[in-house]
Amino acid sequence: MTRWERTTLTFISQTSDWDRNRDTTSFIPFSISLLRELFGAYISLQLDFEDTYTAKVKAASPSYLNDLILNPGPLTALLEQHHYKTIYWSQIPEKNAFDDLLQALSSAVILPVTEPGVNAIILFGWSEPQTFDASARECLEIIRCRFKEILQQSHTQRIVNITVSRFTAIMHTIPQALVFISNDGHSGWVNTAAASLLDLDRSGEQPPHVLSLVMGKLINSAENKEVINKEALLLFTSPDSKMKDMRWEIPGNTLSVSCMPVDGIGKLWEFKRII
Repeated sequence: MTRWERTTLTFISQTSDWDRNRDTTSFIPFSISLLRELFGAYISLQLDFEDTYTAKVKAASPSYLNDLILNPGPLTALLEQHHYKTIYWSQIPEKNAFDDLLQALSSAVILPVTEPGVNAIILFGWSEPQTFDASARECLEIIRCRFKEILQQSHTQRIVNITVSRFTAIMHTIPQALVFISNDGHSGWVNTAAASLLDLDRSGEQPPHVLSLVMGKLINSAENKEVINKEALLLFTSPDSKMKDMRWEIPGNTLSVSCMPVDGIGKLWEFKRII
């Protein structure tokens, strides 16, 4: 096994569950530090394109390079010239877009990282000349793909979390009591009004057997429970059946109850108090 193959396997192993179990904001700094050690590079850094006038160095080793500001214009031109592919410099050009950053170094690799929320260059530099043969290039392309995969998954997860938080907040502010029970028999959910109505200790996720139990108690307390039970039987025997504005005569609290199928994944119950 070559040095580059070992580097690839080690990097994949060290980041195998990062997108699921760790804070992805630290993924790039961790990866740069790990790869610098695995590559035996003299310098490593992240160069963020903050705006049209500023490219700032971050996560650098040596650390004194941090916060160094470069002109992003020549850097962008370099990336465009190479079609935003990885750039391999076995011998660093005497005149290059990095000004004096690569002074006294022999070789460098530039990895463009342009994913949602990230517009950067990851750079590694060596004092000793490096030969980037087919094995080295394959290693670096696999690593670049791993960066892309984790950053895309992280972005998707952030969007999902934001969307879920937004709609959960909306559902909890609705005055109607809402109860969702899935068809899989493993998941259920109630909003704040439903938790209060059903005397649950919390809103949010609830096991379906708990929801069935408390809804059964609510039905048994109704003055017209026989009528409700007959209607409920029809609802449970057909996943596509629905009920609209049925009166549940709860002592001191008359409810208008609806039950609707939700895209084949479960049923949503809605309870409205009738004044």
